Amino acid sequence: MSKSKTLSFILELPLKVNAPQEATLHTRFEAGRQLYNAILGEAKRRQKLLRESKAFHVARKMPKGKQRTSAFKKLNECFIFREYDLHKYATEIRRSWIGKHIDSNTAQKTATRAFAAVEKLRRGGAKKVRFKGKNQFDSVEGKTNTTGIRFKNNQILWGKLSLDCMIDESDPVVAHGLKQRVKFCRLIKRKLNGRIRFFAQLILEGIPYQKHQFPPAEVGLDIGPSTIAHVSFTDAQLETFCAPLENKQKEIRRLQRKLDRQRRANNPQNYNADGTIKKGRNIWHDSNQYIKTKNQLNEIQRKQAAHRKSLHGNLANRILKQGNVIKTEKLSYKSFQRNWGKSVGFRAPAMLVEMLRRKAENAGGAMIEFPTTNTKLSQYCHACGEYHKKPLSQRVHTHCGLNIQRDVYSAFLALSVKDNALDVPSVNERWLSMETMLRTASLSGKESQVAKVRQLSNRESSDSFKRLVRKVSAKSDKAQDVVAEKQLLLFTL
Repeated sequence: MSKSKTLSFILELPLKVNAPQEATLHTRFEAGRQLYNAILGEAKRRQKLLRESKAFHVARKMPKGKQRTSAFKKLNECFIFREYDLHKYATEIRRSWIGKHIDSNTAQKTATRAFAAVEKLRRGGAKKVRFKGKNQFDSVEGKTNTTGIRFKNNQILWGKLSLDCMIDESDPVVAHGLKQRVKFCRLIKRKLNGRIRFFAQLILEGIPYQKHQFPPAEVGLDIGPSTIAHVSFTDAQLETFCAPLENKQKEIRRLQRKLDRQRRANNPQNYNADGTIKKGRNIWHDSNQYIKTKNQLNEIQRKQAAHRKSLHGNLANRILKQGNVIKTEKLSYKSFQRNWGKSVGFRAPAMLVEMLRRKAENAGGAMIEFPTTNTKLSQYCHACGEYHKKPLSQRVHTHCGLNIQRDVYSAFLALSVKDNALDVPSVNERWLSMETMLRTASLSGKESQVAKVRQLSNRESSDSFKRLVRKVSAKSDKAQDVVAEKQLLLFTL
């Protein structure tokens, strides 16, 4: 399949949907889910037959080259395991009741989606492919804007269904997007505050609206699991990822434990005596309270993700205001997840990197990532020109009396990386003019850490005070009341 090489961006518009239209959309999304599962199952079956063949094992042992690629192509053709073959299979499935709800273009795009999932499994990008359960299929899309799902006259048209889009013409982002050519449309289903809402995503040709003008300059970046340092020739900052983001992990854990208790109470037949789940297929019953708790948990996680995305966008814009060419080390974010899973899951540094890359390219810049094996920025000292290993717990570069925060220093060195190697003369030259700025950034980062520790200690003190108050009020014996009151007075002093 030939793919378009032009640049694309997405404009999302909320839809006005009445009750009959909502019912029709739910039916079509359910038809799309069953179509996807059927195609996915058939793709997995064909792939399994292909991998079990003798010809496949012979092709695997061939050296990489044109002959090996040709052998795999013939295998895919022999076992009918190509994208167009799944398109034909989708056409056969549409001869059932599904054809009344899903048009041919949408069915072909669903087949492409299932094929991409199985291909990801074959290439090692995923360990398993999951079928979509009920209410888990949240998007359908077309191939073009001429047939199937299409946008016309500020409406989404899909067969006999006409959905009005909510358009704010005073918004410059929306106004810019509506002037571009629509490649194809996508319908999205989301649950907001316990209610299903529908949105239209227009995939448009061109580049998105540029709110800011980013200068053509370089920025050095050092990313950690919870902090980020960015240094340019005019500014240097060390800050915590998503500092304003309210951490609701305690509330999330509490709701997760509540869900587990409710599920065990509703389904005692599915658990062994030791509390483990019985093997095999189990039938689960969800109470209304369980569903209510689950919706509450989903809403908290949705709001947290939306706030994090907003904070990432703000940080990316502030970094790009220093320069549209970002230089940083190429990191393994899977390693980040293994070592700092909670922090990475809460702050999502890889998501920020992808956002920076996209915004930099749209602004005419680039994201330049270089391997750590060649540069070893965290170990280098420009004063003596040697490498010194430091443990991760050592957050300050103290060698040769520099005493500068480690992440800030690495971001400064990243500015001088050229062709995957550190340009030592430029480091020594730039240090003379940037030393004061880098030390100021190191001190500000240290002060923010101290303020964070004080805030946590004050919060813990407040919690301890509240516990003592509850302890005083809970005591019934007068003698115990006196002892608890004395403890409370000592605490306040």
